[in-house]
Amino acid sequence: MEQHNSFRRAIESGDVVFGARSSTFSPTVIEIYGELGIDFVWLDFEHMGPSPWDSAVFEELTRAAEVGGTELFVRLPSGDPSLVRKVLDAGVRNLFIPRVDDAEEVREAVKATRFVYDGEPGERGMASGRSRTWGLGPDDYIETEDQEVCLGVMIEKTTAVDDLDEILSVPELGFVFIGPSDLSVQMGHPGEKTHPEVVAQIEEITEACHAADVPTGVIKTDPDAIESAVDDGHQIIRIGGDLASVKSVLSERLDAIESLR
Repeated sequence: MEQHNSFRRAIESGDVVFGARSSTFSPTVIEIYGELGIDFVWLDFEHMGPSPWDSAVFEELTRAAEVGGTELFVRLPSGDPSLVRKVLDAGVRNLFIPRVDDAEEVREAVKATRFVYDGEPGERGMASGRSRTWGLGPDDYIETEDQEVCLGVMIEKTTAVDDLDEILSVPELGFVFIGPSDLSVQMGHPGEKTHPEVVAQIEEITEACHAADVPTGVIKTDPDAIESAVDDGHQIIRIGGDLASVKSVLSERLDAIESLR
C-alpha cells in the first residue's frame, strides 16, 4: 500500500481540498470521484453504512481510493481508541470523530493514531493489515505512519465549544470540522443553521481554530458559498455527494422531458 497522504500534506501546506460524500459506500463511485479530481471522499460510519469494525470493508474502499487517486475521509461513530486503531490498520489515513465533549477525549483518540505521541510512546499498535502491506511494508513504517495519518474532530456540541481552547491545544490534532446542524440543536435552535446565534457561534469557532493554526472544514454546495468559505479560510470543503447529485441531475432531466412521458 502507498505510504502517502495527499490530504494531510495539502492542509498542512495551507491548501484547500474539496471532497464529496459517498452514501453508497461503493468502491466504483470512489474510483470515479478520484478520476474526476475529487480530493477526498467523505464516508459516514456514524449514521449509516456497514460496520466500521469490518476491516474487509475498508480494504476494498482504500484500494478504490488508491486506484482513483483520492483519499478517504472517514467519520467514525466514536473516538474509541480500539476502533481508531483497527480502521487505520485497514489502510484508512484520515479520520474524524463526531460529538466530542472535551480535550481529554480528543487526546485519547489522537494518541491512538501514533506510535510516538508528544515525545512519549503512543497507543498505536504494530499490525500486519493493509496499512503495512500485510506485514511486507517498509522498514520505516512506524515513522512513516506517524507522518501520514491525520485525525480531526467535529465541533458540534456546546460542551466542546466550552472546552475549545483546550481541544485546539491537543498535540497532533489534524483539523476541526464544524457541524452546524447538531450545533443548532445543542443551542436550542434545532435545524436553524442560519439562526443569528448559531452563525455567530460558528464564526467564533472558526476564529479560534485559525488563531490556533488548526485547519477547519465545512459543508457548502453552492459555488458562491464554496468561494466564500475559501475566502473565510476554510481548507476542507465538502461540495456534494453521490445521492444528491443523482437526484439533482435526473430530476432536472425528467422535468425537461415531462411532455414526452
